[in-house]
Amino acid sequence: MRFSLSLKRRSWVAISALIVLLMLPNLIWIYVGYGSLIWIPGLIIPTLLLTFFFAVFGKRMWLGCIFLVPFAVLAPIEAGYIATYLHPTNAEILATLFASTPRETYEYLGISLLPVSACVVGGALIGFIASRLAWQSSVGWQHKSRSLVIALIIALPLVGAIATFVIPERLHPGEHMVSELSDLIEPGYPFGLLQRIEKYRSQWQEVRANSSKLDSFHYGAYRTTPVAHRQVYVLVIGESSRRDRWQLFGYKRATNPELVKVPNLIPIPNMLSSWPVTIMAIPQLLTRKSINDTRLTGTEASILRAMQEAGFETWWISNQSPVGEFDSPVSMYALEANNTLFLNHATLASSGSYDEVLLQPLSDALKESHKDLFIVLHMMGSHDSYDKRYPEEFKHFRPTFDDENSSLSSVERQANSYDNSILYTDHVLAQAINILSTDNVISTLFYVSDHGEALATPTCSKTGHGEGTRYEFEVPGLFWYSDSYAKAFPQRLAAFRANADKPTLSADTFESLFDMAGIEFPGLDRQKSLFSTSWRYEPRVVNSIWQTDFDKAVFSKKCAIVLPPGANTESH
Repeated sequence: MRFSLSLKRRSWVAISALIVLLMLPNLIWIYVGYGSLIWIPGLIIPTLLLTFFFAVFGKRMWLGCIFLVPFAVLAPIEAGYIATYLHPTNAEILATLFASTPRETYEYLGISLLPVSACVVGGALIGFIASRLAWQSSVGWQHKSRSLVIALIIALPLVGAIATFVIPERLHPGEHMVSELSDLIEPGYPFGLLQRIEKYRSQWQEVRANSSKLDSFHYGAYRTTPVAHRQVYVLVIGESSRRDRWQLFGYKRATNPELVKVPNLIPIPNMLSSWPVTIMAIPQLLTRKSINDTRLTGTEASILRAMQEAGFETWWISNQSPVGEFDSPVSMYALEANNTLFLNHATLASSGSYDEVLLQPLSDALKESHKDLFIVLHMMGSHDSYDKRYPEEFKHFRPTFDDENSSLSSVERQANSYDNSILYTDHVLAQAINILSTDNVISTLFYVSDHGEALATPTCSKTGHGEGTRYEFEVPGLFWYSDSYAKAFPQRLAAFRANADKPTLSADTFESLFDMAGIEFPGLDRQKSLFSTSWRYEPRVVNSIWQTDFDKAVFSKKCAIVLPPGANTESH
């Protein structure tokens, strides 16, 4: 009798330890997070769901513990992630993790690999020990309160579901209730992880399905100019970078101290993006998608496909997420590459990986492959929140937006934060160029931002992008070339120098890169190539609230919103 009682006590201790482990990510989130509302998804909902879970299994408590073992294994990882990035994982983060190779995971964890592995093994042991002891002691929840708990917890979503069908469609309170309950469950642990995995699965499946639709598309691309040396061409896609904050383009602050010293660098000072949002702007860099086309995806494969046809090994190395509302349409093109790496392990609200994370894979690609390469680097750049886009050593302009104890206004502090992000972009680009500066390799780097950014001013509170201000369309661009490229393609380089200052569109990047590399395909329009003497100006149509010719537009006085000719500039 004494042994049986002791065994039951040990069983309850083990089950309690398992519950504490499963709640650990939530407790850390409450501790490091912000806002009292975290208590609902971080403590109340997970507690209710765990209570319901054990109530369902009742006297078969051991079986419930077995089902919880996978969550116990992952709980230390989730807890460590929250402690690092201050928020739970989500579908986008899971996509990055699942897309990582074992080597990338090893490099990311570094010296943390051993303690992480130990915690994972420890979590598994706690789960299995709790299950074994519960089975041996036959402990369970057999009190009549079990039925009451099950009934109460089932009642809430059931009432919402019934209301969805009973109440008129125009009201939909029940549907709203179910949706909100689902949103509250998702960030919590452990059961919210199931929602995140399912969301990742459906989004990634959609990305692959969209990408596979273009499998049969071919450009028929081929090289027109044989060269003696290996060729490495890099397209760097910036993020939310506005041209007027670059020292290279006349900004008063030294935001490009490294690039201004780089030889063989040609700025592109009069380039526009036709769209102020990534989801529409990037396809126009990578494909022939028309600047007037409002569909999220096009009908043609990207430049990656054509480069492969011409004999290049292709890479897509990204510091952004592989899935998400604004990322998935871009990732469908990334999957066309022979090698695809997604390196950011945090959301836009966190620091995550700084853009320097792109440099080592770039260097590795050059060393490990001896083929001709076409590489796309997708930066996080200057995406809001700006203070989270650069490491501490690049906090040059102070105080920043996060430095709240300051006499400066939030407008001035935001400007400092943004300028620091440009300063860091300058550093990353200079380092990438340094990597490409290899003897006997014909190499280039073409940089263009997807769109610009609106910053608050004393007269305008608009920030971010998608607002339609002129600063969201005016983007920085630049081209760097090696000495060996200048020798191999002197005519193309001369044409680019002649065209670089002209009013151009970032949508011309697609044709320009083909011409730059000496690649032809049926239908290539050299009137859009900056590397061709045939380049011709075309109306620079931009899209936001209105679709208008930027070069004929007027700008509102408060926020510099791009307006059609003759519009009232006082009201925006």
